[in-house]
Amino acid sequence: MFRCHSVFPVGIERMSLELPAGAARDDAEKKAVAHLRAQGIRTWSDLSLQTILTTNSPGISRYTFTYWVDDNTHH
Repeated sequence: MFRCHSVFPVGIERMSLELPAGAARDDAEKKAVAHLRAQGIRTWSDLSLQTILTTNSPGISRYTFTYWVDDNTHH
């Protein structure tokens, strides 16, 4: 359930995933890691949950993460 992907100038990227509301932080991070791998991003570090926002869908929240990526591996 990938929603947005933004690239910042210094190798920091952001992604938002829509996950069940109240998902444990560890579970949300596992989903984020799986999403990065599915997108072919293999070299990243410092994955950090930034915000959890409600959505218009009951029981669903938007979890936004930032992470660092090596520019050479960005596609």
